Amino acid sequence: MNQSTLTEKRGIRALVDLDWLQENIRCQHRCPAHMDAPGYIRLIQEGKYIESYKLMKETNPFPAVCGYICPHPCESKCKRGDFDRPVAIDALKRFVTDHIYKNKIKIPKPKIQQKDEKVAVIGAGPAGLTAANDLAGMGYRVTVFEKESQVGGMMMWAIPSYRLPREQIMFDVSDILERGVEIKTNTPIGHPGKTVSDLLNEGYKAVFIAVGAQKGKRLEVPGEEGTEGVMDCLEFLKRVNDGDMRSPGKKVAVIGGGNSAIDAARTSNRLSPEVSIVYRRTRGEMPALPWEVEEAEHEGVQFHFLAAPIKIIKEHGKVKALECIKMRLGKPDSTGRRRPEPVPNSEFTIETDCIITAVSQEPDLKFLGDDSGLDVTKWGTLGVNDSLMTNKKGIFAGGDVTLGPSTVIECIAQGHRAAKSIDRFIRGVEIQEPKKKVWVTLVDDDINLREENYDAVSRQAMDLLPVSERAGTFDLVELGLTEEQARIESARCLKCDLSINVETNECVLCGRCSMVCPVGALKQVDAYDEGKGYQPFVSKDGIVIKYTGRCIRCGNCKDCPVGVISQKRVVWKPNEEINKTLEEREGVGK
Repeated sequence: MNQSTLTEKRGIRALVDLDWLQENIRCQHRCPAHMDAPGYIRLIQEGKYIESYKLMKETNPFPAVCGYICPHPCESKCKRGDFDRPVAIDALKRFVTDHIYKNKIKIPKPKIQQKDEKVAVIGAGPAGLTAANDLAGMGYRVTVFEKESQVGGMMMWAIPSYRLPREQIMFDVSDILERGVEIKTNTPIGHPGKTVSDLLNEGYKAVFIAVGAQKGKRLEVPGEEGTEGVMDCLEFLKRVNDGDMRSPGKKVAVIGGGNSAIDAARTSNRLSPEVSIVYRRTRGEMPALPWEVEEAEHEGVQFHFLAAPIKIIKEHGKVKALECIKMRLGKPDSTGRRRPEPVPNSEFTIETDCIITAVSQEPDLKFLGDDSGLDVTKWGTLGVNDSLMTNKKGIFAGGDVTLGPSTVIECIAQGHRAAKSIDRFIRGVEIQEPKKKVWVTLVDDDINLREENYDAVSRQAMDLLPVSERAGTFDLVELGLTEEQARIESARCLKCDLSINVETNECVLCGRCSMVCPVGALKQVDAYDEGKGYQPFVSKDGIVIKYTGRCIRCGNCKDCPVGVISQKRVVWKPNEEINKTLEEREGVGK
């Protein structure tokens, strides 16, 4: 019997508000796919790496990919970060997936009872493959149509290999194929060939469009059109990832401040002698991941902040220089960042023979044709409702084609939502709106006593490839945590999924719990205190005991003389509706 089944049989079901999860299990709530970070970190601490990996796979079919390149928004909400540095959640995920991959551990294939209904997915990126994985797990016959020669979408074509080894993408994809998903590469869908409507006419009960945002936006400055040496960042990154290692130029200027701009600059820096980034705001406003910006700096990429291109100067049809103007920050715009404004008479030029534009991307919807009838938003994305259905019955869309440029983990979350909606649509069940309350399972937990110096353990830093060894090579830069580091780092987790419950009506008010609590999370106070600074639970005797968010889950208070303090683990499985259709065989083979 698998771990999930055991949990369900011994646990108590409870309905909780999403707000409660947001306040109490902040890391899992903040993850777009709601990965059970406290759960898989606990298993790492116990040395149960296979179980940890299987738990990750319940909510994320791309744990290996995410272990390398996820921006880990979960860490921004980690309670450990309230007084220290957050737990290295993403690095721990990578440690586990690396362990499974390097040791060639085979996870048994799930037994799936296949249905007759077929579903078509257009696009083999993270959103499309996640939906395909979920739907295949439900028993549907899923075919993924991919126009490129390889699967993975932007994971394969846009992310440099020094950040994400290609074998890690295929490692995750192999498990999706094990579920019976059929992927047809070199098979574009859309005008002038087979259309989305043709797929429905061929018997597919639903179509999920997940083609991404694969078209770079133009600078819209004089000299851009038709000039040799001007290229889009996605075009450049795809060329390099396809094996073309020619230098783009002797002096490369990358325009933009997002992750694509940093990827283009760091990639160019491995092929060209001089690379700079031109960005119209300051470093603090850059949307790129801060640690990626820092590594670009270490590698020698130059930055021109508060500068914007106004003209491309060319000679004999080739780029010769980039004319820019200095900027200053004005009032905040709709994103909350201060709007850049040009400084009059501050023009200057940057000598360059290659300009890579990375200002943004948008979906390329030409494949739909002019008569698709699908709604398109003012941002050039496909219009969908909360369930990701378009305005046409049976046609769904998600990922970057609806969000615009986003992250892999956000696209994974979209794939999950699409799969749930498509399943309910095919079964003729009302498609649910996003829930405000969710079911959780409360499980008794025997906590290991926390070591006395838990707060002195610093965040473990993985080794990096020395900067001197990066030039001219695409070898992996972040080298991962060692097993010892992973065990130390996992112990830093405050176990926010554990909930302390105090049955105040039976409390004898001995005060022991408040005396043994090392952080003052449990207190006895006067019930008639009008300030109610502790917002207490009130007993029949009018004396109160309070549990605060300061709790470190040390377990000291559980040794209650009358047994009124209990501790339960709150298990939230957001993909329960999907995973319940799978029957996993016992055991793990190597």
